[in-house]
Amino acid sequence: HILQTEGASGIYKGAAATAMKQGSNQGLRFMWFNEYKRIVTNDGEKKMTPLLGLAGGMSAGCFSTLGNNPFDVVKTRMQGTKSSQYTGTLDCFKQVLSKEGIGAFYAGVVPRLGRVVPGQGIIFMSFETIVSNLEKFTIFQ
Repeated sequence: HILQTEGASGIYKGAAATAMKQGSNQGLRFMWFNEYKRIVTNDGEKKMTPLLGLAGGMSAGCFSTLGNNPFDVVKTRMQGTKSSQYTGTLDCFKQVLSKEGIGAFYAGVVPRLGRVVPGQGIIFMSFETIVSNLEKFTIFQ
């Protein structure tokens, strides 16, 4: 249906917004977690416990969600059924801001936080725990 109504370019509608959303999401998340880890371990002098990993992952998930929700809103609109009203990603940003205000960029943030925050806590806690256990083997040192 997309090919028939919008042509080949319709398949890639929202690709730039998706790249901005995912890039900012991962960048913000890992920037936060690495700084958090540096602080709580005193630059590696203290051990990173599973509970610290959980808290760091949850805070990183919160930070990245709040920081990049505007990109998520634009991505969702660019890929939605009304995407034809936008000429591109920048036009979508401009229209949302001018017609709905800055608050519109945080539509859906609460349910997204409810999904991302615990998920990232578990992921970062698991990663840190696995790495800590693997470092006990000489092959991984």
